[in-house]
Amino acid sequence: MKKDHLAFLLAGLAFGFLLGFGFFRALASRPGSGGAPQAAESIPQPAGPAAPMTTPMGGAPPQQAAGGGAPMMAEINALKERVQKDPKDADAWVRLANLYQDSGMFEPAIEFYQRALAIVPNDPNLLTDMGICLQEVRRFDEALDALRRAQTAHPEHWQSLYNIVVVAGLRTGRFDEADAAMKRLQEVNPGAPHLAELRGALEKARQGAPSATP
Repeated sequence: MKKDHLAFLLAGLAFGFLLGFGFFRALASRPGSGGAPQAAESIPQPAGPAAPMTTPMGGAPPQQAAGGGAPMMAEINALKERVQKDPKDADAWVRLANLYQDSGMFEPAIEFYQRALAIVPNDPNLLTDMGICLQEVRRFDEALDALRRAQTAHPEHWQSLYNIVVVAGLRTGRFDEADAAMKRLQEVNPGAPHLAELRGALEKARQGAPSATP
């Protein structure tokens, strides 16, 4: 993308971010944030990555930024400058994606995660965060594709397994895939947060699923 087009895109997204910040719920799928985004009230919380992909760039996520929108916008503007100067700055794209995800602005976050993944393909943390955003906007097939890619890249990555159970079992009724992911999740991390609730929700979803037509 040409730099002037990139600047226009980011300027528009930053303006929308400022307008939308007061209306979107704050989410947190990364460590130190105190929680994880819920796909629905009856579904256990999805699990986000266990650690940032790279060294933190500084600044606080929106829900933690002192003084509200001004510090957040200052950080966004600084990140805009970084990607305009260097479109291959993966750290900046990741930080932008995280800020938008944490504010519930999932479509822009997805695009920023895609930008980062074009530079650092198959990072399981980025793929899992993008999968969470995709399930939030009900793009379930794409969410599963991202989560499967995370598992292919890192079979021990329990967060992607957790979210495969959520999307496959609780959102789309693909119980064979959900059961396989649940079995693997219990092997990889039997102490995963909300695991008991996830098992119960999966069983409830199975019992409530329409019977297969002969």
